[in-house]
Amino acid sequence: MNRKIARRDFLVCAGEAALGLPLLTGAPLRALAFAENTARVFRGIFAILQTPFTLDDKFAEGDFEREVNFCVRGGAQGLVWPQLYGEFNVLTEAERRRGAEILLRTPRGKTAAVIGVQTADRETALRLTRHAAENRADAVISLPPYRGSVTLEAVADYYRAIAEASGLPVFIQNSGGEWGPALPTDLVIRLAKENPRLGYVKEEISPVPLRLEQYKKSGEFHGVFSGNAGRNLLNELARGSSGTMPACEFVDVDVQIYNLAASGKMAEARALFEKLLPMINLEETYGLGFAKAVLVRRGIFKTAKRRGKPDVNVLDSVDEQELNAWWEQLKPYLKAYVSLPNGPSRSVRAAYSRPLATRRNSSVSGA
Repeated sequence: MNRKIARRDFLVCAGEAALGLPLLTGAPLRALAFAENTARVFRGIFAILQTPFTLDDKFAEGDFEREVNFCVRGGAQGLVWPQLYGEFNVLTEAERRRGAEILLRTPRGKTAAVIGVQTADRETALRLTRHAAENRADAVISLPPYRGSVTLEAVADYYRAIAEASGLPVFIQNSGGEWGPALPTDLVIRLAKENPRLGYVKEEISPVPLRLEQYKKSGEFHGVFSGNAGRNLLNELARGSSGTMPACEFVDVDVQIYNLAASGKMAEARALFEKLLPMINLEETYGLGFAKAVLVRRGIFKTAKRRGKPDVNVLDSVDEQELNAWWEQLKPYLKAYVSLPNGPSRSVRAAYSRPLATRRNSSVSGA
């Protein structure tokens, strides 16, 4: 059955807080979560958080908490961690639990929190799933099993187990490549029909806009999202998608574009999207290193370190010149500052306009 969404629903912030539940563990909590979250609707910009590290590869918890605050202040309708750009595969289980607890305890207002639970083995994924539910996550997200030869029916069983263990909405992240088999749309739709908790998807298999449209037309989904740095956001929204899950370095700009489109101001949305597109191109070229470099520039991270990578900086002088030129167009739209006791500091405000080259020393000075 196709479900029509009223315009006011399209404008609703995705992360409506769940009704207060007593902090229980085990089956009672999961049973209550089933009733509260089965058909929850998610919409908007669900920002993928990056994981900050010190120069000696330790998880920088203070920077992570500052990143959460930054995204909330930027208007994100949802926060997602840890996924591919969160370097989940180099984090220990203890670090993932700790990071989830930081995210879930930080005041977020109506911003939803989605915890990534995929691992190389199913039992660890189920432990992380239960931990997310017990700490009142709004949803979980998982790549398919990605190690060895995995059949599509094994993938289906995996997602059924995740849904059962959490009692929460479960996002199926369909990325393909080294991260599990590329899932056909009919399988994802079948899983959503079987269990409404699986009526949520982050689609990254081309052609993404057309696949999102298929999900929407099925009438089985409560959250249909893309990734890929949000590069097709406006095309996807026109096809009925719920939003996108980009890296978080330009979360405030992404939110402004989404809100303009949601309110029918398409000319303004396209004009702002044009200003962001060169940054999307740079991210598509340099990946996670670029996202972290921007978070350093914006005063969120102390270092752009990636765990296990010797080089902190991925941009050379020509890249920095390109970034600085396009940055000038975006400066008026960079609305979010980190939350400090006395408001944004002068140094943080300066970080918005300071050329990246002048921040090179600070990005390698330790955390």
